Amino acid sequence: MITKNLLKDIKNDLADVEAELRQHAVDSPTLLGETSSHLVAAGGKRLRPAFVLLSGKLFGGSKEQLVHMAVAIELIHMATLVHDDVIDEADLRRKLPTVRAEWGDAVALNTGDYLFAQALTIIARYGNEQISRLLAEVSLGMCQGEIEQMESAGKLDQSVRTYLRRIKRKTALLISACCLIGALTSRADGCSASRLRRYGYYLGMAFQITDDILDYEGSSSVFGKPVGNDLRQGIYTLPVIYALRDQKLGSKLACLISGQGNEEMDWAAAVALIRQSGSLEKARQLCKRYLKKARQQLSFLPDLQERHVLSEITAFVENRNF
Repeated sequence: MITKNLLKDIKNDLADVEAELRQHAVDSPTLLGETSSHLVAAGGKRLRPAFVLLSGKLFGGSKEQLVHMAVAIELIHMATLVHDDVIDEADLRRKLPTVRAEWGDAVALNTGDYLFAQALTIIARYGNEQISRLLAEVSLGMCQGEIEQMESAGKLDQSVRTYLRRIKRKTALLISACCLIGALTSRADGCSASRLRRYGYYLGMAFQITDDILDYEGSSSVFGKPVGNDLRQGIYTLPVIYALRDQKLGSKLACLISGQGNEEMDWAAAVALIRQSGSLEKARQLCKRYLKKARQQLSFLPDLQERHVLSEITAFVENRNF
């Protein structure tokens, strides 16, 4: 697993992040303590905290402050996941029941708000206006990206550019902010901070594209959700957009997913067409171009172990299968 091998150099720091997450989760004596603890116990790759820690340690930042910032970032990420599950009406995440499935939408929404408020409390403790402003901008972007996804649901005429803007807001901005916050917390020079920000952006774009590819290549037993889950919700990601443009199969796929002539949607047939169209490989090539740009940014940073770990994360995203 990624946290045991790829991130072994910051194992102790991530353990501190996990301990603080548990503490913030149980901080409320209300039901929110139980729902938040349920989320923390579900685990995760904890990649976003790792980006904060690695970027900061690259410039000798304070471990205590970096851990606190990493916790704040993960709380924001967890809050967005809870809200996403409500929007998507998801019953499972990481093979466990979602908060909405266990306690209902109202409790889930309050849990997300609670986690976000906990993150704001941590950030306010340090009084760094630049970091506060950055996370405010990222939060606004994520909300806009979510609305764009909702408004585009079921529309067959989506462009690659629109998709890229959407995943930038939903995913890449937060990962980019993780890297920049690590640099800002450690008082890295402006040029290096900008390099880390761009690295995070390019990696975040590649990470989401890979995620969307795996939605058609993975298995429900690994991901805890059906293959083609986004397609079932009318969310057309890059593989679908490319497949709809295929001269031989595009019109057939469009007919199938729009429900023309079908009383009941044949999801397996739709997924098969997407795989046959070559769109997964085309999406993978775009992913590789983003990863190449990410590696280029790293090449300008200090040649330390933390930089090598960031490079290994880039390779992980390229070869990711879960």
